[in-house]
Amino acid sequence: MTPARATSAPQATPAPGTGGVFLCLAAECGLRFPASAEELPIGRCLRCGGEIVQVATMQARRMPGCVPAGGRPPLHLLLDNWRSLFNVGSIFRTADGAGVCEVHLCGITPTPAHRKLAKTALGAEATMAWSYAPDAVARAAALQAAGMQVWVLEGGAESCPLWACDPPQGCGLVLAAGNEVCGVDPGLVASADRVVHVPMAGCKGSLNVAVALSIAVYWLVGQAERRAGG
Repeated sequence: MTPARATSAPQATPAPGTGGVFLCLAAECGLRFPASAEELPIGRCLRCGGEIVQVATMQARRMPGCVPAGGRPPLHLLLDNWRSLFNVGSIFRTADGAGVCEVHLCGITPTPAHRKLAKTALGAEATMAWSYAPDAVARAAALQAAGMQVWVLEGGAESCPLWACDPPQGCGLVLAAGNEVCGVDPGLVASADRVVHVPMAGCKGSLNVAVALSIAVYWLVGQAERRAGG
């Protein structure tokens, strides 16, 4: 079948969640790239501006269904003075996917009220429970008073490798991570029930904060599921 040529002329709106794969016909370019339903029709190559053809249709991939949290203890996240909208949006997606109960946004951390956060949250900002507090230390203390443990994701002499720690039983857990440059507020570290870190095997001393927190979240969820026999 001959691929359909993409033009700038109006076309039927693709079904929600669909998209296309396009190929540049210029021999010196040959770029193959995807475009979402909202970006169709493309018209020209994104790299060289040359003529393109649509070579495939894409359907958004969906998981068969949500995995229930079951009887595992509640898990909350606390973001202490994060600056990056993209990091916060990424954590909303992680929280939604992992079955986190609530995301606590503290200090200067942007909230879903900022329209650009949706660019990386991709709808998770509308499905996840979240709250805002100006003081991360005070919010953590309130959660501890409610019977939850607070673990801080941070390095330092008092920090333990995450893999060597057993998640608490019989109570909820708040996992906190701090500012991308300055780290976690010392007051939050001092009041934490445990300080943990993701071990590093390479020459770099740390990961992107959203990546590190996502790794920790899924490790904790996996440990809880195995304990519960899920």
